[in-house]
Amino acid sequence: METAFYILLIIGHLGLFDVLYYHNYKCNLHELEHARTEVVIHTARHLIYALQFLYIANFRAYGIWIWLPIFIYLLDIIIALMDIWVEPEARKPQGGLPRGEYFMHIVLSMLVGMYLILVLQQLYLDFELPTNFKYSPPHVPKVLTFYMTIMGMATIVFFIFDSFRLSKRT
Repeated sequence: METAFYILLIIGHLGLFDVLYYHNYKCNLHELEHARTEVVIHTARHLIYALQFLYIANFRAYGIWIWLPIFIYLLDIIIALMDIWVEPEARKPQGGLPRGEYFMHIVLSMLVGMYLILVLQQLYLDFELPTNFKYSPPHVPKVLTFYMTIMGMATIVFFIFDSFRLSKRT
């Protein structure tokens, strides 16, 4: 899971830049009624990525417990597909997606694909082992597992904050 860990670390930083710069600063999506569905999807994605950061940095599932991370990854795929579906219409009033954000999404999609392949390969191998869910950080420097855990908790804060902002708009 070490390679998957490092790829997720990169995804997390690129995703943070995408959210802060493009979604919040440049496009100001939270203020646009026509982008509400896209913002709801992005808010759900915060929670899904928080769970992935926490899982990859700290845990390992074996046997039947494999279905828990698989469920999280399936939700991630569904949310990504929903985002692709609504984004063109949501961004049309702004002239579409900014070129840099479009490029960022392509890079992130390639990285997420590599990440998912690596994780699913490991989950496939771990499915054959006796059922267990345990604390088992990857073999990376401890400071990085701590850092990714903090990323997970911070992403939960983003999820709560954005959920609150969405509820205030209704």
